Amino acid sequence: MTTADRIKHAIAITLIGDGVAAALHPTHGAQFWKKGPAGWRRSMRWCQRHPHATRMFAIAQACLATMWVLHHERGARSLFG
Repeated sequence: MTTADRIKHAIAITLIGDGVAAALHPTHGAQFWKKGPAGWRRSMRWCQRHPHATRMFAIAQACLATMWVLHHERGARSLFG
């Protein structure tokens, strides 16, 4: 396993964890990440005002990151088989 593979795996695991945490409590996550550039702060305020949409994005994030891990571990030939 290369260093690049380890970095990709760490990023995927971080995305999964962040997605699960945001799905469980979407407004808390938006409050936690509201520091930064103006565009970022606007998007975090939007997330606070729209917790259901934020939750759906978070679930999608966790699912896509999980698929990324499965794809990487099983090879490019097949995602689930």
